Amino acid sequence: MPAATRLMLLITALAAQPPSVAQGSRQAARVAASPEHPPVAAGDGAACTGCHVEITAERVMHGPVAAGTCSTCHVVRTSDGRRRVTLKGGGSSRDTTKLCVTCHEEIGDRLKLKHRHAPVAAGHCTACHDPHGSPFRFQLPAEGNAACVTCHQDIAEALARPQVHAPAAASCQICHDPHAGAHPSQLRARGNTVCLACHFDAPVNGTAVDAASLFGRHRADSVAQLVANGPRILLDASLVSGHPTIGHPVDARRDPNQKGQTLGCASCHNPHGSTGAKLLRFGATGVSSLCLRCHRM
Repeated sequence: MPAATRLMLLITALAAQPPSVAQGSRQAARVAASPEHPPVAAGDGAACTGCHVEITAERVMHGPVAAGTCSTCHVVRTSDGRRRVTLKGGGSSRDTTKLCVTCHEEIGDRLKLKHRHAPVAAGHCTACHDPHGSPFRFQLPAEGNAACVTCHQDIAEALARPQVHAPAAASCQICHDPHAGAHPSQLRARGNTVCLACHFDAPVNGTAVDAASLFGRHRADSVAQLVANGPRILLDASLVSGHPTIGHPVDARRDPNQKGQTLGCASCHNPHGSTGAKLLRFGATGVSSLCLRCHRM
């Protein structure tokens, strides 16, 4: 009986089985139908790339691939009487994190923080990074922000508006950690603190936050220019009021437009992009029209 006919009869039989039985049978069928890996004399270099030529064809390659040490991540094992290529370190196609952090220890440390990027939290490192190679840095699917907005369509729309926040246009990673952070949205610090690193007109005898320390992971030259060019605001010593007028709160108050949220810089300004000047929210074309959002007559 031809293989295709056997597979069709198997699928028909599975459909008639109870869900629990069918699920196990489907998994067994997938294992049986997938091709067995051929014997390998060694687990590295030419033993792998002799067949997997495409693995070494990209401009930016994962370190082990570039070194020809495929066995850093992969091992050929016999399972159910068939040779299979599996991942080391307890990793699997459904959760690669256990394997990845055996080398990328600094990422593993950050994953202990409260707020994790959704693909990372799900164990899908390969959602953003190709484990072998890519035309782009860090084996990303695109260069820079283009890799992020592939999923974050709302941010792509904001960055396409007439007024765009310069750091957001330069790199999402200036303000956000792409893996995990102690603050919501993987911000590098509390929301207002990130903003004030560039926009606070600090008194002579003190500063609100050390921008070099906060943004130190990113390229120092580009961040230094952004910090130098950021428009400054005045606040009182507590940093909770003083903008846009003396006594106006910027923190420690309930946000009237976002239930359960605290008032902050992002309550009035879109940190990515806007249709109005000064990155004003709610389609406001000027400060007065923005104020009326909360201060209704």
